[in-house]
Amino acid sequence: MKNSPLPIMAIHGSASSGALWRNLSRQCAPWRAVLAPDLRGYNVGVSQRADLHSTLRERARPIIEAIESDRRPIHLVAHSFGGSVALEIIASIPQKIKSLTLFEPVSPALLKVSSQPEDRQLLNDILALSNRVREESGAVGMESFINFWHEAEAWSRLSVHAQERLAQLAPIVYQDFCEAYRVEPEAFSLIDYFAPVTLLMGERTNAHARRMAHLVQHLLPQAGMLTLPEMGHMGPLTHSCEVSKAILNSIQHAENDYVCSAV
Repeated sequence: MKNSPLPIMAIHGSASSGALWRNLSRQCAPWRAVLAPDLRGYNVGVSQRADLHSTLRERARPIIEAIESDRRPIHLVAHSFGGSVALEIIASIPQKIKSLTLFEPVSPALLKVSSQPEDRQLLNDILALSNRVREESGAVGMESFINFWHEAEAWSRLSVHAQERLAQLAPIVYQDFCEAYRVEPEAFSLIDYFAPVTLLMGERTNAHARRMAHLVQHLLPQAGMLTLPEMGHMGPLTHSCEVSKAILNSIQHAENDYVCSAV
């Protein structure tokens, strides 16, 4: 419909799927469409084999094509590794992205290009984690991954079925890291995006996610930062209702700002 609200494209992070955004879809129904595809490698029924030659641009391409198939712009939302994909998207088609909302974007390449010694240590922690995911058995590597990004002992609280499913995803999780890490410094300097940006962060998140969010804010200086209480890096999963409301508020502000500027 011509006058219907602009759709949302929502991108999940590592070891997840488009189902992460079910609450957001429910809160938008029926007045706003939410597109929440599975990133390549996380599709149900697809063999979980890493393609270590893949690039972030290739991972983003199906989403870029979906966005370009609609004549209207969209609001872009992303979590964690999905934030790296979102940065690739705004670098490629900035004119199609009405607003950008990121919940704790994970971009190890931003730590890599930083000159701050403390950022090198944070990056080393993430490198060590990625090596455990690659070198250990699927279950052992993913236990480290889940406990790092959720909280200590989070793995032990999962069902056996959930642990088995996550263990199968270890190769794709490692591929995610490789793609996000290999982004060249000049790629960030080519980002030419001036539309509204909101960065969401959990009050209980770890230092690694917190620092990467601030580095993205430095990259996109128009970005506002909002800290949400009682949640960590996996807020979109553990506090989906609160995160969805914050996302919709940021989108509403972006749309209101546009209306005001057009008057």
